[in-house]
Amino acid sequence: MITSSKKHIIWIASYPKSGNTWFRIFLARFLYGIQNINAISIPIYSSKSFLEKEADIDVSELSDIDLHQLRLDVYAKYISNERDIFPVKIHDCFQYQFDSMPFLPFNQSKAVVYLVRNPFDLAVSFSRHLGVDIDKTIAIMNTENYTLSIPSKKYLSQMPQLLNTWSSHIRGWLHQKEIPLLLVKYEELIKQPQKEFARILDCLNISYSDMKLNDAIQFASFENLSSQEKKYGFQEKSIHSNTFFHTGKSFYYKNYLNEKQIKTIFEQHCSIIKQLGYDFNF
Repeated sequence: MITSSKKHIIWIASYPKSGNTWFRIFLARFLYGIQNINAISIPIYSSKSFLEKEADIDVSELSDIDLHQLRLDVYAKYISNERDIFPVKIHDCFQYQFDSMPFLPFNQSKAVVYLVRNPFDLAVSFSRHLGVDIDKTIAIMNTENYTLSIPSKKYLSQMPQLLNTWSSHIRGWLHQKEIPLLLVKYEELIKQPQKEFARILDCLNISYSDMKLNDAIQFASFENLSSQEKKYGFQEKSIHSNTFFHTGKSFYYKNYLNEKQIKTIFEQHCSIIKQLGYDFNF
């Protein structure tokens, strides 16, 4: 169980397409009772609009180091006036970029819920999200210093997010010692949602009733998410995809990856695949 009376941030961390949005929808329903999937009131750490709103400045012309310091300051100030629990999404890899500064506002950080997904399914989903082919996606997943939302003169709606490789992203978060971390497998959430979601809440020391837990699980079910997306659309859907909630299943990669692609992913990431306990033999 993770306990702290003075720390509020719960980081929902993951490499992209690992179940982060799914878990945030569950949590937003559980904590805030949202009725619509577009009402997820959980910010992402890379959000430009959140930072500019709280700091009341245009961050586009700031240097990288000034931007990093501003983000630390804004979150520290915001959290000091916040509720007991403040979830924040993050895709950045855990890596110190400036020697004199912490990577995150550690003094305000209560826990990390780190979601992982097997890299074979992830490659299929990430390819769809990026709008590039599978081979390009596999290369991206093995690219050191790969960064999302690289800015030109102006930052995009999100600030740059350094991912690194899929393996190094996982390794960095699992090896960090600054914030207590709970590892959650996407596949286990699908296989036994009630057990896994309850385990997460228990570890975060968040009380719940069976009724409230089941309500949030039902709201975050693939059937409901898919139905809502058809009715209302989904603001986080990539412009390259027809839908965000595509399958709601796991271990479906063989329908999309050829033998060479499967072998490449395994060879590039076999150490972490085995460390996470995935039982793949190729």
